[in-house]
Amino acid sequence: MNFMEKLELIKKDTEEIVTNGELRELLEKKKRPVSYCGIAPTGPPHIGYYRAIAKQIDLIEAGFRHKLLIADLHAYLDDRKAPWDELDVRTKIYEKCLKLFGLNGAEFVKGSDFQANKKYFLDVLKMSGIDTTSRAERAAREVCRMKNPTVSELIYPIMQSLDCVGLDVDLTCGGIDQRHVYMLSREYLPKLGYKKPVCIFTPLGIRLSGSGKMSASEKGTRLELFASEEKIKKEIEGAFCPPEIRGNPVLEYMKFIVFRRKNKIRIERPKKFGGDIEIKSYEELEKLYQNGKLHPLDLKKSAGKEIAEILKPIRKYFERHGDMLKVFGD
Repeated sequence: MNFMEKLELIKKDTEEIVTNGELRELLEKKKRPVSYCGIAPTGPPHIGYYRAIAKQIDLIEAGFRHKLLIADLHAYLDDRKAPWDELDVRTKIYEKCLKLFGLNGAEFVKGSDFQANKKYFLDVLKMSGIDTTSRAERAAREVCRMKNPTVSELIYPIMQSLDCVGLDVDLTCGGIDQRHVYMLSREYLPKLGYKKPVCIFTPLGIRLSGSGKMSASEKGTRLELFASEEKIKKEIEGAFCPPEIRGNPVLEYMKFIVFRRKNKIRIERPKKFGGDIEIKSYEELEKLYQNGKLHPLDLKKSAGKEIAEILKPIRKYFERHGDMLKVFGD
């Protein structure tokens, strides 16, 4: 893969890059730069991570050494969405799910394995001494619950910034809801003598209802990666699927989940509606749907079938290790 191919792959399907010039310079100067994405195990892992996972796979294919941080301490700092005594098992669940969902090329790191060391802790104190409560709150507002802000929620963006140092990364990758946190990182890390990271932001994954993002900590918004085949098919068959391409969660799942893993699919249809059809790319699927040649119900049934098959290894694993999932309740 040449330089321009790498650059285009990294930029593909992003919301914003801060900055494009710094990204080019990084690719020109460093043979194998280091990137990372952090995920906090606040609730069951779900398919809403599809955008972030697709971009992380792009980074790996572009030659980055990619680290995936399971931010266990952050899951507690965010208004205790994950109880302290459940952090280890939640971390194990996330690592297994995300590897089986396509991130087996990443290096997995547990936050508490390096965030508890002396140097990291002292840097947290240093940054807290130059940050302000209003700045920290603004950074945390889109990623933490912040109903009645706790001190831990103000520490959250400070620690996330210092994760860039602890993991020794050149580039961060996350949803656009992470923007305020990483702008704080770029502002304050140089004041502590550290480099500021290049930042890549992806659009947020769309929930099944088509309104808002999936959230691990909000039960009604998510479809778990370990869900049963029946639940996957039922939930996707009932998903919002408008005639438009934009804001259509089913098409998004086909683009970023199904066609990232398959070169072609077969959509089953009754003969009176044209019979089965083989589709060899997402672009072909989108064109058929946009032109009204594919019914939403046929699309949803196909999506449910394909996604259930993709998630089968995760489902099978937790059929054998189901006791682990008790940490997420009913």
